[in-house]
Amino acid sequence: VALIIGAVSGGLIAGLSLEATIEAFNNGLGGGATVALSYATLGAFAVAIGKSGLAHALADKALALVGRQEEGAAVNGVRFLIIGLLLAIAISSQNILPIHIAFIPLVVPPLLYVMAKLNMDRRLVACVLTFGLITPYMFLPVGFGGIYLNEILLAKINANGVDASGLSVMKAMALPALGMLCGLLIAVFFSYRGGRSYNLETITRAERVDTSYSPRTLVMALAAIVTAFVVQLWLGSMILGALAGFVLFNLSGVVRWKEADDLFTEGMKMLAMIGFIMIAASGFAEVMRETGEIASLVDSSVGVIGENKAMAALLMLVVGLLIT
Repeated sequence: VALIIGAVSGGLIAGLSLEATIEAFNNGLGGGATVALSYATLGAFAVAIGKSGLAHALADKALALVGRQEEGAAVNGVRFLIIGLLLAIAISSQNILPIHIAFIPLVVPPLLYVMAKLNMDRRLVACVLTFGLITPYMFLPVGFGGIYLNEILLAKINANGVDASGLSVMKAMALPALGMLCGLLIAVFFSYRGGRSYNLETITRAERVDTSYSPRTLVMALAAIVTAFVVQLWLGSMILGALAGFVLFNLSGVVRWKEADDLFTEGMKMLAMIGFIMIAASGFAEVMRETGEIASLVDSSVGVIGENKAMAALLMLVVGLLIT
């Protein structure tokens, strides 16, 4: 709502007519459609993975490990195993298994009981998830990184008259990615390395849900994940990759045909809000571009910044924070 009101207000204040503002907004909507559809289909795929019981099987294995370990180094080993596992899943959620943030409600709730038993600080888990979600797509041009770096960043730079040919995106983004890595290491080994107590009874009541799964459903889940990844790389489309994985869940019987519509809708709801924001943001951006005032804003900023690169970087961060 804020984006739509902001787009209309900005267009009118800049001197565009209401009709011209709406036309520009409508013309820009298509720019976010691919990303939005990707989110919707990947949400459905994520819910199908959750139905397979893969996350609960993971939690049960971790709980069994905890039960066999004594206090001390062995328990620390299990903690680091869970941290490494969450980090790997978060990184994979941007490329190998591109379900983005949809893995969090699938994987984290079943693990909360295990983490509480280990006295793990949840703030550490939050830092690990943040690193895994952000760093791969801002540094690696695969999956969501391919959308962000190639279809959004480089495409918009080229569309606005700046020649980005020959630019190495990974080289340009290496420094901020290194900053994220430093933050992760500080969180793991300094800030949140100590234990923290949580109410096990409350977690048990709220989060421990018995979900049935079998070796067959787990194998089919892994097969669907591999299929989605292969199709994504083969056809260069996360949408088709997610659909291929979802169809495999249907054909294997993990998702029953009569449940497919409801499950697909549930998955779409999980990520559809982000998709609609992306669509509205594209319309907003087109109206701002159509006003012709962005160039004057940039020119006036350049006059203030001069040759001060640090100030330029700071202002871009502030603008990115406010707009994004």
